Amino acid sequence: MIQSDTNAIILNTKNSMAGKSHHITDKRKVKLVIYEVQDLNEDIALQELATLKVGKATIKFDSPNATAMYLNASERELEIAKNLYKELIEPKISTRSHYDLSDGDVIKLYDYFEHIKISIIMAYTAVECICNALIPKGYTYVEKNKDGERTWDFKEIERWKSTTQKLRQILPNALAMKDPGQFKSYSTFCKLESIRNEVIHTRSILPINLKMAERLDYQLLQPRVFGLVVSAKALIKEIKAALPYNQEIPMLYETEDIVKIKIKSWEDSGLTPSGEWNSGSH
Repeated sequence: MIQSDTNAIILNTKNSMAGKSHHITDKRKVKLVIYEVQDLNEDIALQELATLKVGKATIKFDSPNATAMYLNASERELEIAKNLYKELIEPKISTRSHYDLSDGDVIKLYDYFEHIKISIIMAYTAVECICNALIPKGYTYVEKNKDGERTWDFKEIERWKSTTQKLRQILPNALAMKDPGQFKSYSTFCKLESIRNEVIHTRSILPINLKMAERLDYQLLQPRVFGLVVSAKALIKEIKAALPYNQEIPMLYETEDIVKIKIKSWEDSGLTPSGEWNSGSH
């Protein structure tokens, strides 16, 4: 099991010999790989490391889970945006019909737009990221069309297939899972995708005949926008629930299971010390 408090977590292994616990300081980290070594009667936990050469320094740190980073950034920005909305917009929408914002309020409004846009982009990117992470590296997808068949390799899928195609076509085929298009959160996520596309392709000078409801700033000021943002995490949770344990899926709950790799002896792991992992015995 994994238990979290903000970004710190306690990880307890499923089917553990003796209910072992593993403390992790930040849930954005790549999940531990835990071996249950039978002849030692121990769990050995490995944390993946990144080693970077920056100038004259060699910097080592625990590798982050990319999806978790995007989700965390989205949630942080969403919280800031919600606070600005509560301070600036909520008191006005239920009082009177016309407001000329002061210079100070305009600054807060611009801040709100920046934070909610970042949150939208990060939330959508988290789903893009998990889709790419879950596709097996050697996987190929055969697509039939009017000209015959076209085989897509992993790199081509990653680069050229849309997030919707990866969700609806690639993942069900590659992982034998339920079509995420049938998940409860999917229709709301599609609305997130739409507003994210508006954010990415926005322009300062708008068409004269553009209806108010079609304006991006109007859409961003609707309270439903917050529900669109959180649909990304909800969708990732549903993907997690539809699959067996997967190392690529980030830690999403305050408590969750982690599956150990059972081996008779450490030599069976095939691993040798390389400086790319932190290890510990429990």
